[in-house]
Amino acid sequence: MKKKWCFSGLLFIAWLAGSNGWAGDSLAALMQRMRSDTAVRIAYRESRTLELLDRPWLGRGYMYSLPPDLMIKEQLQPERVLMGVQGDRMYYFDPGHEVRHQGEMTLDNPMTQNVAVFKALINADEALLHRLYRIEFDSAGQSWTMTLTPKQEVDSGFSIVISGPAEQPADAIEVRQNGDLSVFSLQPDGSGENVEAAVKRLYRELLGD
Repeated sequence: MKKKWCFSGLLFIAWLAGSNGWAGDSLAALMQRMRSDTAVRIAYRESRTLELLDRPWLGRGYMYSLPPDLMIKEQLQPERVLMGVQGDRMYYFDPGHEVRHQGEMTLDNPMTQNVAVFKALINADEALLHRLYRIEFDSAGQSWTMTLTPKQEVDSGFSIVISGPAEQPADAIEVRQNGDLSVFSLQPDGSGENVEAAVKRLYRELLGD
């Protein structure tokens, strides 16, 4: 489930990276403002171009975050699937096939390092972010771009490019790995008590309660 966990965290990395404005900022200044004090929801659309598929895979759904450390991705199409991270635990639930998984997020496990990036941003842990990735940031003109490449697997062909309008949240992500390309479009879709209630309901569903 490496790609699934990676994609789950990346959407919130992008939204958080721009949610308070980044153009002209330093990474250190951004990390000081990173933590959110309310639940948020992001609508996303995803297109995956895979070497083994004749046509792109298309999906859509919502991402939810509840401070201090709960994130849930609810994929609605082409089929409903839930994925989540709470603290150092990761969860997966496919209700259509009645499949559940959960596991521990550890920094020395390549399967979970990309989720650790999300955690680093949520917790404003700049040291952890630098530990895992090389970071390039550009805020020229009317847009900003952040590129992340792994430090440990430098020849893997894996990279993340997050971008958005100047001083605005991210509206696009490109993820490249081994010839595969995933492109996300993002749109903020709400915050506050109603979103918090939805996050808690989805988390109970992930746990099977």
